[in-house]
Amino acid sequence: MVNYRLAKLNDNEQLLYLTRSTGMSGKMGLRIDRFPNFFDLNRLRGETHVYVAEEAGEILGCISVSDQLFFVEGEKYPLYYISDFKVAKNHRKRGIGLQLTHEVVKYLDQKHADFAFLNVAKGNKRPFVFFSNRGDYPDFENIGTFETYEFVGSKRQKIVQGLTLETTEVTPEIIEYFNAFYAKLQLARVVTADELKNTELVVVRKDSEIVGAMALIDTMGLKQNVVLKIPNLLKVGVFLLNGIAKIMGWSSLPKEHEPVKMLYMKFLAVSSYDKQIISFLVSYAKNQVYKKGYSFVSIGFHQRDPMIKKLPKVLKFTFYSVGMLVSMKRSEHLMQKIRNGVPYIDYSII
Repeated sequence: MVNYRLAKLNDNEQLLYLTRSTGMSGKMGLRIDRFPNFFDLNRLRGETHVYVAEEAGEILGCISVSDQLFFVEGEKYPLYYISDFKVAKNHRKRGIGLQLTHEVVKYLDQKHADFAFLNVAKGNKRPFVFFSNRGDYPDFENIGTFETYEFVGSKRQKIVQGLTLETTEVTPEIIEYFNAFYAKLQLARVVTADELKNTELVVVRKDSEIVGAMALIDTMGLKQNVVLKIPNLLKVGVFLLNGIAKIMGWSSLPKEHEPVKMLYMKFLAVSSYDKQIISFLVSYAKNQVYKKGYSFVSIGFHQRDPMIKKLPKVLKFTFYSVGMLVSMKRSEHLMQKIRNGVPYIDYSII
């Protein structure tokens, strides 16, 4: 008999094994490992509950739900981020995935929750089955495609006349700057001092005024992205790029079944969508990647985000995912604002 319960710290090894044995399908298969501690990434996500399905002492599946504070139409709302939805391959089609989602729904009921969100690899349709036809609750709906860019590290760092770039500590000025930017987007996380812990903060100034800011984070000690498959044509491109990487001053690219060493742009804010300012910040991030011996710096944007058109066009790889959102209280006015707006998701926590 399968038992459903909250995970305990001594479940770590089994949860690591479950994570390693499952992955996300799509054009490029991906697995996200969580060594050395499955629970460590949760501290970036907020207060998190992890539910497991267990039979005869073996963990067969899991799902997590994290309590976060997000902007919707400039106001702060609680949003529940659902993640880590996994069922062991040889125990699928037993109703385990469905029951795990029931556990999350019960928790959301207890919290009187409204908005819940999850992110799935584009092409992976299985989660849509589990989060639809739930009786008293509306279905999760597709709120659009997110494009995650992985920029190759570079030895060269851009210099822009009239702009200065500096690293800084967490200050009320920085927090206010980030929140002023993200309040204009939908589902963007409210930035606090805790959100900026363990990040490298960088600001761009023009005549002493902040015109851009970025928070870089290294999560290699919390999670490791492992590419399970690469399309044949892309394999050829990776091989050719690695052949000239040292000469050109680029980072080397990873191979299949190897952890991808990367930094994340957790937050990236600008006073205006000025291509020079954005390129200046991205260039700094790429240079940090190169210095660390990593491959990429990564950030994701919704397909409608105007930032996309201002980003560097070359030496980047793109991954696609789908955002799924539900208003359990049927807050249609706010759902319509989100549909019409530009959502933002912090991909360092995924």
